[in-house]
Amino acid sequence: MSNSVSEEETETLNKIIIKGGKDGLLISIPDGNWVELLQQLSEILEKDKNFWIGASASVDLGNHSLDEIQLNRFYEMLIKRHHLIISAIYSKDEATRSFAEKLKLKVGKVHPLMQTQAPNIIQDAPIVSGVSNSSSNTSNATYIKQTLRSGQTVRFDGNVIVYGDTNPGSEIIASGDIIVIGTLRGIAHAGAKGNENCQVVATNLKATQIRIGSVIGMSSDEKNQSLPVPEVASVVDGKIYISPLKVKRTG
Repeated sequence: MSNSVSEEETETLNKIIIKGGKDGLLISIPDGNWVELLQQLSEILEKDKNFWIGASASVDLGNHSLDEIQLNRFYEMLIKRHHLIISAIYSKDEATRSFAEKLKLKVGKVHPLMQTQAPNIIQDAPIVSGVSNSSSNTSNATYIKQTLRSGQTVRFDGNVIVYGDTNPGSEIIASGDIIVIGTLRGIAHAGAKGNENCQVVATNLKATQIRIGSVIGMSSDEKNQSLPVPEVASVVDGKIYISPLKVKRTG
């Protein structure tokens, strides 16, 4: 049996990894030219910048050894240019970890996800901040069975389905559709990578703010129905339009 690494596997190993975990986003930097890797990371974050803004993130620098100036510039690039919230720096280099401690960051040698999981390019799990790990991922959709409390955020590259209520102060950010089987009272941002064909659907739609692509709107909290009616929010003529959900019957 050959132990050689294929060209495809080599290409994967040389790419920046961005994936989700229960504590937020993980950015893992592979070995290689530091300047080129910074450019690659910046391009990834800039391409879909609305999707990443405000995400809590840890960074695993791997074998990279950065001096204090390099680390400070890297940190400022992430928080000031790309608006990430950096919580931890992992590095196999002791001096780099020491410089990270000066920034009041959590430090370690290797991020736990890099120790226990094979890397996937971009994320293969929802980025869930402040939420227990009780979600399942099927293809490009994630299913979360719990109530989202104030301050909790779900961020996923695909469709998000929540079986439960979302309270004011919670936030769901998805590159696809958002479906809430319950009352939606928090912020919902569907089509976060710019897709205005996405929709927000809820059994009881009372969102603080609805955003689809770059279009922003709000649902009305003054509804006359004695019982909630499932509704869908979509973009029509450049504006958020909310209407009763129509279910197509077959047979």
